[in-house]
Amino acid sequence: MEFDNSIILAVFLGMLLLLVILFLGVMIAGALAPRPSRGAPLIASEDGHFEVAGKRISCSHCGGSEFSVNQILLNTWLLSLFRIDWLDASASVLTCVKCGQLTWFNQDSAKVDE
Repeated sequence: MEFDNSIILAVFLGMLLLLVILFLGVMIAGALAPRPSRGAPLIASEDGHFEVAGKRISCSHCGGSEFSVNQILLNTWLLSLFRIDWLDASASVLTCVKCGQLTWFNQDSAKVDE
Protein backbone atom coordinates (compact mmCIF):
# COMPACT_ATOMS: atom_id res chain seq x y z
CA MET A 1 0.00 0.00 0.00
CA GLU A 2 1.49 3.30 -1.08
CA PHE A 3 0.88 6.66 0.61
CA ASP A 4 0.97 9.91 -1.23
CA ASN A 5 3.29 12.51 0.36
CA SER A 6 0.50 15.08 0.35
CA ILE A 7 -1.69 12.80 2.53
CA ILE A 8 1.11 12.31 5.04
CA LEU A 9 1.74 16.06 5.14
CA ALA A 10 -1.98 16.82 5.60
CA VAL A 11 -2.25 14.34 8.49
CA PHE A 12 0.87 15.78 10.12
CA LEU A 13 -0.38 19.38 9.78
CA GLY A 14 -3.79 18.39 11.10
CA MET A 15 -2.24 16.77 14.17
CA LEU A 16 -0.01 19.80 14.71
CA LEU A 17 -3.00 22.14 14.49
CA LEU A 18 -4.90 19.98 16.97
CA LEU A 19 -1.98 20.13 19.43
CA VAL A 20 -1.75 23.94 19.11
CA ILE A 21 -5.51 24.29 19.73
CA LEU A 22 -5.30 21.96 22.74
CA PHE A 23 -2.31 23.86 24.13
CA LEU A 24 -4.08 27.22 23.75
CA GLY A 25 -7.19 25.81 25.42
CA VAL A 26 -5.18 24.63 28.42
CA MET A 27 -3.41 28.02 28.67
CA ILE A 28 -6.68 29.96 28.52
CA ALA A 29 -8.41 27.65 31.01
CA GLY A 30 -5.48 28.02 33.42
CA ALA A 31 -5.50 31.79 33.10
CA LEU A 32 -9.25 32.02 33.71
CA ALA A 33 -9.20 29.69 36.73
CA PRO A 34 -9.77 31.43 40.07
CA ARG A 35 -6.52 32.49 41.71
CA PRO A 36 -5.80 32.00 45.40
CA SER A 37 -5.90 35.00 47.69
CA ARG A 38 -2.73 37.10 47.55
CA GLY A 39 -2.66 38.31 51.12
CA ALA A 40 -3.98 41.50 52.68
CA PRO A 41 -5.59 43.90 50.19
CA LEU A 42 -4.13 47.25 49.30
CA ILE A 43 -6.72 49.63 50.77
CA ALA A 44 -7.15 53.17 49.44
CA SER A 45 -8.69 56.06 51.35
CA GLU A 46 -10.36 59.08 49.78
CA ASP A 47 -7.34 61.38 50.38
CA GLY A 48 -4.82 59.36 48.32
CA HIS A 49 -3.34 57.40 51.24
CA PHE A 50 -2.97 53.62 51.16
CA GLU A 51 -2.46 50.86 53.69
CA VAL A 52 -1.65 47.16 53.62
CA ALA A 53 -2.16 44.82 56.59
CA GLY A 54 -2.99 47.74 58.87
CA LYS A 55 0.18 49.76 58.07
CA ARG A 56 0.05 53.05 56.18
CA ILE A 57 2.25 53.11 53.07
CA SER A 58 4.94 55.77 52.83
CA CYS A 59 7.46 56.39 50.07
CA SER A 60 10.84 54.81 50.83
CA HIS A 61 12.62 57.62 48.95
CA CYS A 62 11.05 60.88 50.15
CA GLY A 63 8.73 59.75 52.95
CA GLY A 64 5.63 61.01 51.13
CA SER A 65 2.29 59.39 51.91
CA GLU A 66 0.18 60.45 48.91
CA PHE A 67 0.05 58.08 45.95
CA SER A 68 -1.82 57.49 42.74
CA VAL A 69 -2.58 53.87 41.86
CA ASN A 70 -2.46 51.99 38.55
CA GLN A 71 -3.00 48.36 37.59
CA ILE A 72 -0.03 47.00 35.64
CA LEU A 73 -0.18 43.83 33.54
CA LEU A 74 2.46 41.23 34.46
CA ASN A 75 3.16 39.89 30.98
CA THR A 76 4.52 36.42 30.36
CA TRP A 77 6.39 35.60 27.18
CA LEU A 78 4.09 32.73 26.18
CA LEU A 79 0.82 34.66 26.35
CA SER A 80 2.53 37.61 24.65
CA LEU A 81 3.66 35.30 21.86
CA PHE A 82 0.05 34.33 21.14
CA ARG A 83 -1.13 37.95 21.70
CA ILE A 84 -3.44 37.03 24.58
CA ASP A 85 -1.71 39.21 27.18
CA TRP A 86 -5.03 40.16 28.74
CA LEU A 87 -5.08 36.72 30.41
CA ASP A 88 -1.99 37.55 32.49
CA ALA A 89 -2.17 38.58 36.14
CA SER A 90 -1.87 42.21 37.20
CA ALA A 91 -0.32 44.10 40.10
CA SER A 92 -1.12 47.38 41.81
CA VAL A 93 1.56 50.04 41.40
CA LEU A 94 1.58 53.10 43.64
CA THR A 95 3.25 56.24 42.27
CA CYS A 96 4.43 58.76 44.86
CA VAL A 97 2.85 62.14 44.10
CA LYS A 98 5.87 63.95 45.57
CA CYS A 99 8.84 62.26 43.85
CA GLY A 100 7.37 59.75 41.38
CA GLN A 101 8.88 56.57 42.84
CA LEU A 102 6.96 53.42 41.93
CA THR A 103 6.04 50.89 44.62
CA TRP A 104 4.66 47.53 43.44
CA PHE A 105 2.14 45.37 45.31
CA ASN A 106 0.89 41.94 44.38
CA GLN A 107 -2.51 42.66 45.92
CA ASP A 108 -5.60 44.09 44.34
CA SER A 109 -6.47 47.62 45.39
CA ALA A 110 -9.78 48.25 47.15
CA LYS A 111 -11.59 51.45 48.06
CA VAL A 112 -12.38 52.05 51.72
CA ASP A 113 -16.12 52.05 52.35
CA GLU A 114 -16.98 55.16 54.33
